[in-house]
Amino acid sequence: MGNLAELLSTVEVFEKLADKDRQDLSKLAIRRSLKKGEVLCHQGDDWPFVLYVSNGALRSMINSPDGRSYVVSTWEKGDVFWAHTIFDQTPMPSTLEVVRSTSLYQWEGEKALQVIFRNQNATRALLRRQTQLIRKRRESIYNLAFNQVSSRLAKMVIEKFANAESPTVQRDLTLEDMASMVASSPEVICRILYQFQAEGFLKVTRASITLHNRQALENLVLRD
Repeated sequence: MGNLAELLSTVEVFEKLADKDRQDLSKLAIRRSLKKGEVLCHQGDDWPFVLYVSNGALRSMINSPDGRSYVVSTWEKGDVFWAHTIFDQTPMPSTLEVVRSTSLYQWEGEKALQVIFRNQNATRALLRRQTQLIRKRRESIYNLAFNQVSSRLAKMVIEKFANAESPTVQRDLTLEDMASMVASSPEVICRILYQFQAEGFLKVTRASITLHNRQALENLVLRD
């Protein structure tokens, strides 16, 4: 687990810990390998765990009674997921599932908190992180409530290219995935993507998305 302690030295919150505390966390971790489609917890479960994603991707989804789903967040390599149940001892507000083959480390939430609380800087970092997530959720709610679908989709595409060095990225989301991320339907998403393509903003294939006019998409976001 020595390698895990080294990895945690560059991870939000854990980086504030002393070396010994990161070593202690490493000894408490359970390594898991998961396949696409596996569910770690369902909406409504009591699930008090912390996850560090070493490879792959997860997503948190809210499911409505009529069967619709909305992707609240995605968690990728290097991200840490702190389950809500850890903090308020109430059921999870969303379902956590595997987007693609994933390797991660898992801790019991209470044991992880005991290590974090030894260090004031780490405790403050955790509080800051949770507050930032609340602010991000507020932005997402505002986006859904007041922006058109085309604007929400444009924002999602821009974020997809945030860390890309090439104008072309792998398309790892289906129409259904995109629809669930912007609270729309696959049919509407398909129509808007074709519209973006016809206007020369981007090119979409089954395997990739190529960005031709980032500014045009940013203008759509700003317009709303």
